[in-house]
Amino acid sequence: MLLDFNAEPRPPRLALPVGVGIGKTRAMQRSVAGLLRSEALRGRKVVIGVPRHDLAEEQRDAFYALDVDAMVWKGRTAPDPTTDNPERLMCLDPSAPFDAMEVERIVETTSCKVTRRGVTHICPLYNSCGYQAQKPRLEAAQVVLTAHDTLFHQAPNEIGAVGLLVLDEGFWGAGLRGTDGKALLTLDGLRPHLGTLQCYTSRNQEDWEATADLAAQRERLWKVLATATNGPLSVAALRAAGLTPERCRQAAGLEHRRMRNPGLTPGMDPGERRRRIASVLPKEGEPWAPPNRGAAMWLLIAEALENDHDVAGAVLVDTMSENGTVRCLRLAWRADLRDGWGAQGPILHLDATLRPELVTPFIPEVTIAEPLMATEPHVRVRQILRAPVSAKALTPGKDAKSRDRSAAENHRRQVSALIALRAASLRGRSASPPDLLIIAQKAAVNALRAAGLPRNVQAVHFNALSGIDRWRSVAGLMVLGRTLPVPLTVEALAAAVTNCPPLASRGDVTWWYEQEERRIALADGGAHVLPGEVHADPTAEAIRWTICEGEVIQAIGRGRGVNRTAATPLEVDLLTDVVLPVAVHEVLDWDEVCPSRQDMMAASGVVLENAADMVRAFPDLWPSHDAARQQKARSVTSCYYRDLSNSRTSHSSSIVAYRPAGPGQKDRTARFDLVLISDPRAWLEGKLGPLAHYEMIGGAAPQPARHPIADARARLIALSALLDAALAQRITHDRARLTALSHRMEAAQPNPAAA
Repeated sequence: MLLDFNAEPRPPRLALPVGVGIGKTRAMQRSVAGLLRSEALRGRKVVIGVPRHDLAEEQRDAFYALDVDAMVWKGRTAPDPTTDNPERLMCLDPSAPFDAMEVERIVETTSCKVTRRGVTHICPLYNSCGYQAQKPRLEAAQVVLTAHDTLFHQAPNEIGAVGLLVLDEGFWGAGLRGTDGKALLTLDGLRPHLGTLQCYTSRNQEDWEATADLAAQRERLWKVLATATNGPLSVAALRAAGLTPERCRQAAGLEHRRMRNPGLTPGMDPGERRRRIASVLPKEGEPWAPPNRGAAMWLLIAEALENDHDVAGAVLVDTMSENGTVRCLRLAWRADLRDGWGAQGPILHLDATLRPELVTPFIPEVTIAEPLMATEPHVRVRQILRAPVSAKALTPGKDAKSRDRSAAENHRRQVSALIALRAASLRGRSASPPDLLIIAQKAAVNALRAAGLPRNVQAVHFNALSGIDRWRSVAGLMVLGRTLPVPLTVEALAAAVTNCPPLASRGDVTWWYEQEERRIALADGGAHVLPGEVHADPTAEAIRWTICEGEVIQAIGRGRGVNRTAATPLEVDLLTDVVLPVAVHEVLDWDEVCPSRQDMMAASGVVLENAADMVRAFPDLWPSHDAARQQKARSVTSCYYRDLSNSRTSHSSSIVAYRPAGPGQKDRTARFDLVLISDPRAWLEGKLGPLAHYEMIGGAAPQPARHPIADARARLIALSALLDAALAQRITHDRARLTALSHRMEAAQPNPAAA
């Protein structure tokens, strides 16, 4: 083997799986700050890609605290709201960049500013444009933070040299193109002898030699398209037609030369701009294959020929149009990280749910490190199986059957009661609100919010969680359900990532995933067997796992369990049937947990003892007196509720004695949660009518939530003071009752003088 001693050394590329909540982002920030201070980068910038701009802004502030000059770079279509215009975008004339992209021109020199033949053409909004205003900061900054999607587009010249690219969290989804199914090429537009096949020189002159070369490759491709059935293009048929990777790559370059330069300049009148664009595009209705899509098609075919597999990124389909059914090639592909952002230099990728199958296609020479995880001794996890928290169970569509809508309403009531009871048990345990965080699918979150959530509860939806740190002090976290797309969706994404047809073996049920036995790892060393979905194709399975299990792991990580102590424990409730790489302390079935009517009553802030009053106050729970009496006779057996509150509301509860007005009424008691129902008498009179007697016989007004006291002695002193206060209150209350009784007895005695 010959060694090339003149070859450039390969830059390091490292992908590091780091567990959620360990602090990977902060550790990275400190390391980057140290690297910049050491001058090892020699003035080159560090680019950090994150999922969203809000996370970029959080990191920018963190770098400021480390004395590092950082800025957030935003694209032209990113929001740039002001007080006067909350809908404002970074580019103040977004139609101009879109026009430039339609005819494949460079946006900066076509829409913003350019000097040609000594004349400067400039957009009239250039000096007030948010996109342009960030360029001086870009030139000066040491660290540039931007959204993952930006890294797949051309970098601005002002960025200069990049010494390190950091990819924080999963980025693969931002690099996929055509997965919405809209990147279509009609077969009519791919015919080899169309007038729109003409190629041009840079001066808009007809290039007949290039046109002939492209027509020759289109002729070979047409032999395949004209006889192929629907599905991925066959690599055997493409090879038999005489296509080679070299010919396909040449054709990809020639496709771009089909687009003439319309001569657009910054500041051009929009009407003139559209007139010029129309002059270089085919007439409406004329067969046409957009050059960019045509080039993408050829590159997909070249890759398939090189690797000897069918072209999964170019699939023949029938689509409907105004003129009927049209045969098309549907394209989906993987974009490349752009060199201007540092894609050819050192790369560090950090992700809690990293899957190598989704990293190596974008960074081929990456080294996948061993996962870095941490124990969480102060986190307790309960997993509740077979809970009705799927989209169908909680939020069926408008076309759902009436029985499904009725069942969903009942499920929402049960889940809402569960949340309320959990919130009551955790009230005041968090250092700052909320006490309980709910994570579910977006439609479920909206439905639960509409039904009303306790004041100490927040609800957020999946797919908008990674990197967020604002819930690090919650006392409890409840995950409802999971996100799981159908196999066809996962397979389409896998095809875009690899351009290789995914394995589609799905066992007996052809429309769903295969099932395999999985085991929930119990904290005591045992295991709970559970069937779980799996896809036969490695890339498709990696995507399925990332969207499903990976998103639940991200949800759990919002509680930052690794940072908890004995004084700040975290309670996690998983209402999902997926198996996760976490230790579970208790596995329960929904039947053990499902709130009874008594529990639903308790969740509203009151527990009534009288069956007749239960019917009057909660007619939607108990339609009859007999139903309420039967409910009272049942004992509470749920170990879940025994851990929570055993249907006794919260520690701020108070017992009241009351008697409704009317003949034959007797004294009865009820327990109220004073946080939820601050005026028990008003509530009782609103539900039952006037009261002949009302008396609060236990409890006190709720105290404001306090941070848990770590010192055991201080807690004992505080407890003693509370007991003393309660005893003093009871003694005062009893003394007043005895005094009143004494006065009544004296008044009832016969008067001797009168005798």
